[in-house]
Amino acid sequence: MEALAPQHIARLNPFSPTVAIFSPPLPTLTTQRAAAAMAKKLGKKARKFAHKHLQGGAKRSRKLRSQFNRRTRKDGKGREDGGRLDGDGDEEMRRSDPTMNTHDDEATLANSLEFPEDENEFDGDLSDSDGYLSEDPECPYYSDSEDGDVVKDCIVQDGLDGQNNDMNLAVKKQKKKLKKLLDKDPEFANFLGKWESELVSHESDEDSDEQDEMDSGDDGVDAGDKNPPSDKILTSKTISEWCQLVSKDPKAPALRNLLNAFRDACRFGLHSNSLSTQRLQSTEVFYQIITFILSEADNIFRSLLDIPDDDKGKLMNLRNGQKWQDVEPLIKSYLRNCLDLLSQLTDNQILTNILTRLRASAVYFSAYPSTSRRLLKILVHFWASGDQSLSLSSFLMIREVVSLLPDCLDLCLTKGYNTYLSSSKLVDNRNIKNIDLFMNCLVELYSLDVQKSGERAATSVGQLSAILRQVSKSKEKEDLLKIDNWQYINCINLWVRFICVNYKDCHNVHSLLSSTAQIIRGVAYLLPGMRYLPLRLKLAQMLNELSNCNQMFFPVPSLIFGCLEFREIFQKEQTEKTNIHFSSLLKVPRNLLKSRDFQEQCILSAIEVLSAHFDQWSYHVSFPEVATIPLILLKSLHERTTIDSLHRPLKRLIDQVSENRDFVQRKREVVSFSPNDMSSVESFLEDEKMSGNASFTQYYISVSKNRQSRGRKSV
Repeated sequence: MEALAPQHIARLNPFSPTVAIFSPPLPTLTTQRAAAAMAKKLGKKARKFAHKHLQGGAKRSRKLRSQFNRRTRKDGKGREDGGRLDGDGDEEMRRSDPTMNTHDDEATLANSLEFPEDENEFDGDLSDSDGYLSEDPECPYYSDSEDGDVVKDCIVQDGLDGQNNDMNLAVKKQKKKLKKLLDKDPEFANFLGKWESELVSHESDEDSDEQDEMDSGDDGVDAGDKNPPSDKILTSKTISEWCQLVSKDPKAPALRNLLNAFRDACRFGLHSNSLSTQRLQSTEVFYQIITFILSEADNIFRSLLDIPDDDKGKLMNLRNGQKWQDVEPLIKSYLRNCLDLLSQLTDNQILTNILTRLRASAVYFSAYPSTSRRLLKILVHFWASGDQSLSLSSFLMIREVVSLLPDCLDLCLTKGYNTYLSSSKLVDNRNIKNIDLFMNCLVELYSLDVQKSGERAATSVGQLSAILRQVSKSKEKEDLLKIDNWQYINCINLWVRFICVNYKDCHNVHSLLSSTAQIIRGVAYLLPGMRYLPLRLKLAQMLNELSNCNQMFFPVPSLIFGCLEFREIFQKEQTEKTNIHFSSLLKVPRNLLKSRDFQEQCILSAIEVLSAHFDQWSYHVSFPEVATIPLILLKSLHERTTIDSLHRPLKRLIDQVSENRDFVQRKREVVSFSPNDMSSVESFLEDEKMSGNASFTQYYISVSKNRQSRGRKSV
């Protein structure tokens, strides 16, 4: 130990008078470095100790030791057979050990909820309809110009014409300025004339090369425009004349001209240099063609095939007949162009109108399975667009196609389920209604074939259970995020709805109910606390739905009171006003836990869920036992709450539950059957239940109305 300086000794001596006068010495740079090194050394030792002795490290060490029979010796020999583990062996050991590939497991579990999709495209059905249809040369064409000549280089009038005119004016002004400059300075004009010839020759060479590339690119992009039947401009007068001819006689040659014009309109704007764009005179002509074809195509084809409007099965029987072979090129062209039109449009209102008109042509799509699959993929994309009108129109079209072509149901179930998962990853006040609509439509689609859908539901529920088991074993923060997300919760809610809709009609879903209920209770157990009250209310509502469909009791109050007993609910209220929507929350932010609005929302939402639970069992013979413990907890909550506005709703719920308990108790005392008589137990208070005049039933109706009037969605 180094000798201390005299001044240090004086400071360390408790009897020295200088102790109270002088403060301890300030740390020098050397002492700071020594302290940092000591802290770093202690940090390494602590991490090494935790890695070696804590539960995770000990578990990993045991698993690693179990894979070796003997330690590796200094001579390089490892096992009893003299073999030695090399780099490949280590890699194989890491792959076989589940504790060594945690990142791969996380990626697998993150994607395990989705069903595998078949990405193969089927375009063979409409390969004959890529180009134009042959037209009648005698079909009339009309021009809107005074001299009657058709301008071949007509440009479609659209919103860009104003910008083009402004640019042309700017160029003209610049040319005038340059001309004035040349007149003022003749030497500069001679200089420009000397280099003008070389510049023009150089630009001509570049333009020729670019033109060759553009021509080759256009040939590869739109091969169907190479040999159009006519390069004449389609005017409004021409289209009106064709529409009149086809309306009078569907067999008129003008039908092929209209379908070719419809092809050009469907590719309008796709390639600016293509002939299909140059043939349309204006956007008015575009809308005129689209409106007529989509409105009258179905009736025209039925007239050509002699099929009544309400006979969809006869079309499938005519596929091998001569009439179908004559009309098939027209139908193929129409269907292919409809797909091109749907792929290009972006306006939701226009798409909704087109799908509404196109629904009548679903029977023609069913004649071509590959084309129907391509259509369904487009429709599923529109289904998840977020626009309710477009979503409903897309779903109705999907259901129509699937009813005519059951082989496409697997594709719809897979694409619809995966799209639902991807669109429900983030939930807020803007898209929660759209997600709920998507879920209800998906449940209806899965209910078309419960046998096939039940297998998919069982697979998905098994995946949810596997994720929950893994999280329950580790209980780490990163693993909890696998169940603390909207995708996982919305997936559970989807199968809860599916079970409730099909429980009474199909016995295949009975086995799913218990598994789903265990998952719900497992998630509630792993995510406790006041912050997860919105999530637990959603889980409680799911249990209410499952209990309502099969009359099985689930301890719903335990999920709610486990959170309401936390002290945060009784902290001093704040004066700030905060808008909290439990329907779009899984976990409440910490800064809102002590707010008055959050506390009120907690109690009122809990009252709504508990009222639904009590209303379900309000006429059951076991209601006194069901309500005993919740009444005790409700009275305790009523006594401890410090918010005056919550005393009245809590007191009203307590009074209604107590009154209904006494009512059932009085009715139960006068019956003569035993609890083992199930038929008598089920018929207990059946007349009162059918009338719906009981006090608690009326109370629950008022609670539901108050919830709707407040504008809050039930969780």
